[in-house]
Amino acid sequence: MTEKTVNPSQNENNLTLKHRIGYAAGDMGGVITLIMVGSYMTRYITNILAVPYATLSILLLIWNIWDMVNDPLMGTLMDKSFAKSGGKQDKFRPWILRSIPLVVLGSIAFYSIPTTLGGMITVILLFFLKIVYELGYTMVNIAMGSLLGAMATNDVERTTLASARGMGSTLGLFVGQFTVPQILGAIGESSRGYMIAAITTAVLGGIIIFIHYAWTEERGVSTAAEAESSPEDSNVKFSDIIDVFRNNRPFLSLCLHSVIFVFGQQLNGTTAAYMYADVFNDFGLMSYASTIQTILSVVILLAAPKLVEIFGATDKLIRICLITGVALLAALYFMLTSGMANGMIYMIMSGLGLGLANMSVQLQWGLVSESIDYNEYISGKRTEGAIYGTFSLTRRLGQTLSQSLAVLVIGWIGYNPALTEQGQRQSDGTITGLFLVNIAIPAVAFLLSWATFRFIWNIDNEKRAEISAFKYGTKD
Repeated sequence: MTEKTVNPSQNENNLTLKHRIGYAAGDMGGVITLIMVGSYMTRYITNILAVPYATLSILLLIWNIWDMVNDPLMGTLMDKSFAKSGGKQDKFRPWILRSIPLVVLGSIAFYSIPTTLGGMITVILLFFLKIVYELGYTMVNIAMGSLLGAMATNDVERTTLASARGMGSTLGLFVGQFTVPQILGAIGESSRGYMIAAITTAVLGGIIIFIHYAWTEERGVSTAAEAESSPEDSNVKFSDIIDVFRNNRPFLSLCLHSVIFVFGQQLNGTTAAYMYADVFNDFGLMSYASTIQTILSVVILLAAPKLVEIFGATDKLIRICLITGVALLAALYFMLTSGMANGMIYMIMSGLGLGLANMSVQLQWGLVSESIDYNEYISGKRTEGAIYGTFSLTRRLGQTLSQSLAVLVIGWIGYNPALTEQGQRQSDGTITGLFLVNIAIPAVAFLLSWATFRFIWNIDNEKRAEISAFKYGTKD
């Protein structure tokens, strides 16, 4: 007989301020370092290191494949390592600590390649140093995401940590987007400028990730009970994730939501610049739309724990945000096609609609944790790492599909760059196509995302009580 921790009240929030700041620091530190990769890597490789675009395209393809495979492999490795240790150490925090030198040194080295090398040596160094950085980033990202389930003991705490993560990500994005341009502007877009920007963001990110490690704790029920059980029960296999997809409806719901939502989100983001520049002739409005989304996200994230108490569950709050966002975007599409919306109306309504829909991403991390609890309940195995890693893969899949399609669609709708250069308006058919790709298709994607939570997600309050009794009760 294995004694489990006494179940705290489902409405209690025993997380300290230190816990919340510590958990937020994980995404904040990671995102600060990721800015260099997401926003500046292509220009650094082609403009500074003079690597041909054709060569870069091959590198990007290999790196993207590695990133997709890396996530579930890293998660499963964490599960297998913990099972092998017999639960004698924390399951995820040690991996956070191990990730710091890989993230920091990998990023600095990647942006410090001498321009005098040239040729194949430069390409080889780029290839391996990016792999090193991505290995470290994946390590901290999978461990951080999985850690939520080991820290939270009920739905309110899960929402609190998910909100903290969203705040951390928002702050990290702001710090990175402010710091790097300042450095490059002061020093110049040169090899030295990129190196100093990388040193600054990597060291700052590494320090903040260490705060994440130091200020968090695995305080919930982890797999210690699993480690004490029979070898058959605790033997974590790479094939376990197949059973998860087959038997775990909540996780299936989240994965479908992830692919569909990210697809719509990326499609909108890729075509937003065309809306502002080619439809409304005011590119500057785009920054204000981002401000609206950020402010809205911060307000909802701060209120999220209280809203979950009011609505009863995180999935209900997500459904409300999604369907409200869909309604705003549908109304905006009608106004655009009817000639009733100018740039200001588009900015406000798209900012609010996308901001509300995006809360499904900011709040989904608590549901990932809940699907992990559900999986332990139905299978007897607690494989946070493999489940979170696979979920991360679905996000990458949605991004890859949307990025590829967006480039093709812009051509399909007849977009002509020469008209923009000459100051002329795109054709009516092209403008209508932009409305469809930028607003209508993302709105449909968000509606389908809502449907995954409405019709596939099957954890209600009664099921939560059963899972809680299993997790915290006394089990023979």
